[in-house]
Amino acid sequence: MRSHSTVRNTATSLLSCLALVSAIATAALLLATATTERVWADGPEDCPEGTGWNEDLGACIQINLPGGETPGPGETPNPGTGETVCRDKDGSEVPCTKDGLTWWGSPHWCYAEPQQPQNPPPRGHENENGMWWTCQTGSSDSAASYAVWWASGGAAPVDGAAVARQMIVTIPFELADAKIAPPPTYHTYISYENWLWIDSSQWRTVSQTKSLRGATVTLTATPSYVEWDMGNDDTKSCVGPGRAWVKGMPENAPTNCSYAYEEMEDPKGDTWTVSAQISYTLAWTCEGNCGGATSGDLGSQLAAAGDSTTITVYQRQTVNKNGG
Repeated sequence: MRSHSTVRNTATSLLSCLALVSAIATAALLLATATTERVWADGPEDCPEGTGWNEDLGACIQINLPGGETPGPGETPNPGTGETVCRDKDGSEVPCTKDGLTWWGSPHWCYAEPQQPQNPPPRGHENENGMWWTCQTGSSDSAASYAVWWASGGAAPVDGAAVARQMIVTIPFELADAKIAPPPTYHTYISYENWLWIDSSQWRTVSQTKSLRGATVTLTATPSYVEWDMGNDDTKSCVGPGRAWVKGMPENAPTNCSYAYEEMEDPKGDTWTVSAQISYTLAWTCEGNCGGATSGDLGSQLAAAGDSTTITVYQRQTVNKNGG
């Protein structure tokens, strides 16, 4: 593995033919005689994918040895697809560890190791607990490419899945408020289909984001179904929030969520407490200083219940009349 100073010297010699043609604000653009490379002078945290920080130039550069080619654009795995393996930018599977090194996902896409020896922090980062990292991003018979960058706030890449699991307890899940028809002010009967629903505004995707050590982890919770507790040790699962009952609807109006009580415990009538909980499907993504996979699933999570409701159930009485 090349040291930072070696890579820096190689890159500097390669850039000897570059001319500084303009400066806009704090960014400087360098144009090479054979190729065009963008160079920013406002710090390594702004280095684009496939570039590294050159301290002598105070800029981000593409570090290619002669004959090397920059890897083409690729696609990262879609969040929420159950990724449990590490993948390269083209979607191909790669080992998450190799020769004691950890795979870094987007935007680096390589096995990284701390630069030895460590150079001084870049301008503006002197008081940070950070570290220079380097890795080989591509190679051929005659050339190789290396990336060098500064990771602020810590030396190790962030485990996105571990951070996302910690965020489950703080994500703002909706607490479903149970609604039923007939309402608590009335009553129902055995074998009668009672409508169940929650407010449609509670059926929504929620998310939370956390940034640390140069990585940004986002946990997204998508509602998948509502779990109803009918109060009699029975449950009912419905996809979606259900259809709200509106006064004046016909008896045969359709709904995708209803429940009928089939038994009674008290001959005089039963009153049950009914509650609802939303089940969410959890997916996470990690951008920046990420080690290992950059997206994945965390299964499902049943949120706590919101306000409950009640319903009273009676047995229909049959009256027989004998004619004379």
